[in-house]
Amino acid sequence: MSVTIGSSTRARTLLVVAGNADTQTVILEHAKAQGHLVISAATPELGAETFDMTQPDIVIIDLFPPEEEGIGLVRQIHERRPSCPVVLLTDAGHGESTMAGLRAGALDYVEQPIHEQTLALVLQRAIHSLAATVDEAPGIDRLESVLVLGCDPNYVESTVTWLVQGTAMGLVETRRLHLRAALQELIMNAVEHGSLELEYDDKMDSIVNDRYDELIQERRQDPRLSDRLVTIRAIYDKRQRRLTYKIVDEGKGFDWHSHVKSGLDVCPPGDASGRGIFLVKSFFPDLTYNERGNEVMFTVSLR
Repeated sequence: MSVTIGSSTRARTLLVVAGNADTQTVILEHAKAQGHLVISAATPELGAETFDMTQPDIVIIDLFPPEEEGIGLVRQIHERRPSCPVVLLTDAGHGESTMAGLRAGALDYVEQPIHEQTLALVLQRAIHSLAATVDEAPGIDRLESVLVLGCDPNYVESTVTWLVQGTAMGLVETRRLHLRAALQELIMNAVEHGSLELEYDDKMDSIVNDRYDELIQERRQDPRLSDRLVTIRAIYDKRQRRLTYKIVDEGKGFDWHSHVKSGLDVCPPGDASGRGIFLVKSFFPDLTYNERGNEVMFTVSLR
């Protein structure tokens, strides 16, 4: 969500959740003068939706007295992304509410009407609290994250969310959507078909008959399968400006040759089990498997 401006100043994306138009204008004018991007939302409900869609660097939230709905939004943001600094917009005489907002996860506060000097100092503190990226760390050429996942499909979605937010927020939105879809497909395949040796027809049958959860539980209780793990590696190569994802399961593998088509060949209409792999390869053409079929790898260019 950030770009380089000059040699050391970095532009940030700010989400301002406030119903007062004058407040939004003051923050917008100050932020623009510093080279930052400002997104606004008029209510906490819109603020939560906008936060999920835009993934801002910093959030500025009005308490929305007297209901103080803003505190609830502070809690939501802190739960979803604890590293995101939140600044409260408060009014004089609302010390108890301000304290509640800070305890809910806010980093700092600014009283209204806003004094620009105070706003500048608070924003500077919020920016300094942001974690530095590997691009900002001289001497580091490669960064690798390793996640190990058990054989419960219910944890795949949260794992994918962590991977996208933790390793690929620098991608444009469309590319992030492609990456999310690819990781969801490949990690779910590794858990269901790799770790749990679940055949595609059996899975579809269990879904149609509303017994998917029951089937997963049966497989997870099988001593032969219960301790299997899926290892996901996300490797950022600073020099090459690319991300590499490698997903390895402990299953018996599969005949991937029939699913990974060459060129522009579309999988046949009846081959539903190969459709997901076809889509992933459409997004990331260098998708490759090892010979056994229990390890898959693809790269994402950051250029």
